[in-house]
Amino acid sequence: MMRRSWLALWLLIPLQLQAAGFDAVKDVSLTMEGGVLSLTVPPGVHLKVATFRIKLASQGILRPGPLPAATDRDEAGDPIWRGTIRVELRGRDLEDPVRVTVTYQPCTEGPDAVCYLPVKRTLAMAASEIPAGTP
Repeated sequence: MMRRSWLALWLLIPLQLQAAGFDAVKDVSLTMEGGVLSLTVPPGVHLKVATFRIKLASQGILRPGPLPAATDRDEAGDPIWRGTIRVELRGRDLEDPVRVTVTYQPCTEGPDAVCYLPVKRTLAMAASEIPAGTP
């Protein structure tokens, strides 16, 4: 019986956030331009630094530059980002098209704040969009 209660709770969390008007995929902008990966969250939402990852999902070598400094800490004391974060990418021997998987964990803020489970999204781009070398 306890297992069903937890399952019901996990199923309600995404519905609660949808009702609040936030969608962890549609409302988080993820772009790549000029060798810079940008991820933007709307006001009232932050990203947890600890769960952010960039991983090459195709052949070659991808080297992300340093992550930006945290802009704040959440109520649990964890480092977070608000607004837009940018990370330079450099690569070598990249297969065309390059597929990069980005993992991020958005959390809403305010009295009914809730954190989503980490979200994984994959971007595809031409290898020529990622400069060679070390960021």
